[in-house]
Amino acid sequence: PASLAPVAEHPSPILLVGLQGSGKTTTAAKLALHLNKSGQRPLLVAADLQRPAAVEQLGTLAQQLDIPLCRPEEENDPVLVCQRAIKIASEQALQWLVIDTAGRLHTDQQQMDNLATLTSIVRPAEVLLVVDSMTGQDAIRSAVAFHSLVNLTGLILTKLDGDARAGATLSIARTTGIPIKFVGVGESLETLELFHPDRIASRILGMGDILTLIEKAQDTFHQ
Repeated sequence: PASLAPVAEHPSPILLVGLQGSGKTTTAAKLALHLNKSGQRPLLVAADLQRPAAVEQLGTLAQQLDIPLCRPEEENDPVLVCQRAIKIASEQALQWLVIDTAGRLHTDQQQMDNLATLTSIVRPAEVLLVVDSMTGQDAIRSAVAFHSLVNLTGLILTKLDGDARAGATLSIARTTGIPIKFVGVGESLETLELFHPDRIASRILGMGDILTLIEKAQDTFHQ
């Protein structure tokens, strides 16, 4: 599986980007939980100032998971929120910032320019594109546009528990060369998994995924 690459000095920012409705906010919480469970201390950052409910949603999830959150105070600019978050993470010796950004269309030049500015200032260790697995081939054009602008380091594939078998997302990985790093396989916050190519191939072929089932059993039950 492709792993996350922290920067030399902490904290290491992870920027989650993508289209509206791809599941970025929930995925941010899932990723923070994944890092926390692996012994790394994350800070969630609510930098989506466009969707009215995004900050409150992330706040509720952070409280549920007992993970610290940096939310807007008087700032109306995501850059300022992220800069304050970096300071907080440094003071508290936190290792990762998981930054939830606003959903945007790749055809909206102003929104894409804003993302480019945010990326250049935050200088993230990872820029992960969150992609709905039920999205069609249009997702490829979107991914190419994001990648050309902010140099994506990985993909997170959501809603893989549905009927879709991720063909479009695998096409994105093939077309752009961007590795798939995580997959979301359910609605609960524990359902983010590292991407295993052989296991996803078994799912696409309808053969099931016995290794992931075994791992889930090991996490749940004593040997």
